Amino acid sequence: MLLPTVFSVLLAAQGVPDGRAFRATLKTAERATDDRIQQMTSRTPFALLGNTRGAYLSGYGAVFTLEVNLVPVAAISPFRPPYSPPEIKTLNQQKREKLASLRAAIRQLLIEQAGVLTLVPPAEKIAIVVTLFNFSWEDTTGLPSQVVMQASRQTLLDLQARRAGPDAQERAIEVRDF
Repeated sequence: MLLPTVFSVLLAAQGVPDGRAFRATLKTAERATDDRIQQMTSRTPFALLGNTRGAYLSGYGAVFTLEVNLVPVAAISPFRPPYSPPEIKTLNQQKREKLASLRAAIRQLLIEQAGVLTLVPPAEKIAIVVTLFNFSWEDTTGLPSQVVMQASRQTLLDLQARRAGPDAQERAIEVRDF
């Protein structure tokens, strides 16, 4: 396999330690993200669509991407007729309500990952990009299509060491909705 070898050579050339060790660290963080999202489904059901994917970008840091459906509903089919306008409005409201719990979980996950991603230099960032799934017939008013959270690894380690509360986390972690 040429790709892992090229990946290892590129990382070594850029001053990053052993590429295989780095990839193993990313895999651990990917699994931790998937596990966290799966744990949330028992309290606030929503679906993780596929597995989290992580990558290291030299000079930037580690980036993780995942896709979730905040409120899983049946697709329109011969067995499920189109949703009524009140049902569509209710679905939109439910998704907007669950967005806050997703954001809180992702903030906490970023802080936890700072301790795991020891090969990411402290000045570089750790970012999580969450794409929100919606059917084409849904009302997406007030809903982003993506939520991006990022902070330097050092900032996240500081939050972890201080056991910072939600207010400090909100100020320290950059959040952008698209």
